[in-house]
Order: sequence, then structure tokens, then C-alpha cells
Amino acid sequence: MLAHPNTLANYNAWANTRLYASCANLTSAQITADRGAFFRSILGTLNHILLVDILYRERLEGVRSTFKTLDEILHHDFQSLSAHQAEEDQRWVALTKDIDGDSMDEMIGFWTLLDDPDRWEVPKHIYFTNLCQHQSHHRGHVHNMVSQSGIEPPPIGYIEFRIETDGAFVTTPAGG
Repeated sequence: MLAHPNTLANYNAWANTRLYASCANLTSAQITADRGAFFRSILGTLNHILLVDILYRERLEGVRSTFKTLDEILHHDFQSLSAHQAEEDQRWVALTKDIDGDSMDEMIGFWTLLDDPDRWEVPKHIYFTNLCQHQSHHRGHVHNMVSQSGIEPPPIGYIEFRIETDGAFVTTPAGG
């Protein structure tokens, strides 16, 4: 079986914690600098990740979202953005804790926030997989922008998460 949504939510929280800790070493000017990325800056991209996390959760909870576009800025300062992302990560961990694998084929319907909105209906397993892929995709953008700032960001891969959190994997140092 592929990873359970709760494992993915815990991975997301772990990766965000590591990436935000790396970003905390940057100045405000470095975080807000336009780097030519899709959401321009580190701050813009992190805001987008949080917005989509909230949007996906609201859809699951049956809450009508107030978001109009995918590039809305929820927080203009890094500290409040970081705190809100950590809070949202914990909501996802709690939301996915007791998900039954049999419910993953249930359909979820929603309107997109694309320029020309469509109504999509997809199985929950695709919905959760897409959310995880979305988070990883844009964290990769932030990881690259942090590197451009002269700071080496930490590894945020899924295997590193499992090695660090499970303790069930064996690693052998080079030359060992």
C-alpha cells in the first residue's frame, strides 16, 4: 500500500519544519526578494503552499472557501506565516489520523481556483496524493530559492523523513 494520508501529513509537517528553520536564517529582504519563481519570492511561495493546504482542508470539511486566487498573500511577515503553517500542519495530522483506507475511493467534488474554474470530482486517494505532490513541488521551489540565498537547506525527502522518524531503516555511513 502507498503511504497513508496521515503519514503524508506527518511528512509534510516534518518537511515544513525543516524548511522554515532554514528560511529563518534569511533576512526579510532575502525572503521577499523577487526570484523569478512562479509565486515570485520565498514568502510568496510559502504563502501559496499554506493557502492550498487550507483550501484542500476546507473542501474536505465542507467549508466554502473565501479564496479567489492561488497567489493571495495570507501573511506579509515570515514569523506569522511560519506559525500559521505549523498550526495548519497539525490540523492536517489530526484530520487524517483516523482515515479508513476503505474511504479512499469516495469522491470529493470541488470548484477549482483556475482562471476559468472547472468542477472536478476525484477519489480521495487522488486528492490526498495531489496535495502531497503539490506541497513537495513548491517546497522544492523554496529549497532552490534558499540555496540561491547562500544557505544550504536541509534534505526534505520522504526517505529522509522515514529514516529519521521510523528508526526502522538501516543506513550505513560511506566507507562502512
